[in-house]
Amino acid sequence: MNASQSLKAAIVGMLFLGLVVLGPPSASAGNMWFQQAILLVHINLGGGQFFTTNYVFAANEGPASINVKCFNDSFQRIGPPAGVNIALSATGQIAQHTPTTLGVTSDPLFSSGNGWCWASIISSGLDFNTQITVGATSDLSPGALLNNPSSSLVGTNSGQGESSSSVAGVPFFTTAGGAQHFLGLINPLTATRTLTLTLFDANGNPQGAPLTRSLNGRAMLVLSVPAAFGAPTPPTNGSIKIVNTSNAQGFLGWYLQIYPNGKVVFNAVGLDGDDTAQLPLAAAP
Repeated sequence: MNASQSLKAAIVGMLFLGLVVLGPPSASAGNMWFQQAILLVHINLGGGQFFTTNYVFAANEGPASINVKCFNDSFQRIGPPAGVNIALSATGQIAQHTPTTLGVTSDPLFSSGNGWCWASIISSGLDFNTQITVGATSDLSPGALLNNPSSSLVGTNSGQGESSSSVAGVPFFTTAGGAQHFLGLINPLTATRTLTLTLFDANGNPQGAPLTRSLNGRAMLVLSVPAAFGAPTPPTNGSIKIVNTSNAQGFLGWYLQIYPNGKVVFNAVGLDGDDTAQLPLAAAP
């Protein structure tokens, strides 16, 4: 079973175990940038249910025109070739979107249901806010994941506007009681980067050989943790260190920790602030 198939199986299992709604998300995301990479998920669970994403774009700094272009997990462009333009004409105005309104769900290249998007200001240097919500719903209209009582909300996070040239990490993973952990890394720029990932147990002991992966330009990598590392006796708890051995800007990511009781952690991979830089406007697809 490949990483995408494992991710789908884990999500289905999690939903059958029953989800716990994590409470209402905040009205705005944790950061604001003029360009942001955002996670894209849309997996058919059967029975009319989809594990999917909802996006809220907010013009908190001023009127904003945002272009959104999306990619699958094999660094192929999906959706309308020119992307989707989102016009926010006043400070404080919001717009909600889904994979459907971004035009990717009908694209045959999006069969895995995993990918990411690049949201970029078209003609202004003003920053905008993005909130990403992940969950299960049968109502695919914008905002339904947040507002429809039949939807199961998993968690929220924000778009990321910085990539790293060196060190990053996942602070904690666990497989205790059947918990599952997935790591998604993307390279939003065009040049290939090489990443080395080291798995540690809770005492800081390296587990198995470091994992080296090539991350092509605009590519996405999804790993099941700790299985992807191939350690003979994988630890129940630990952390992950990620090093960009290319020593050039080009990676960021999110991790998803699924607990058997339905609780979920959905968070951004921690990037060392000394090694980060904003996504360059000229590099937008």
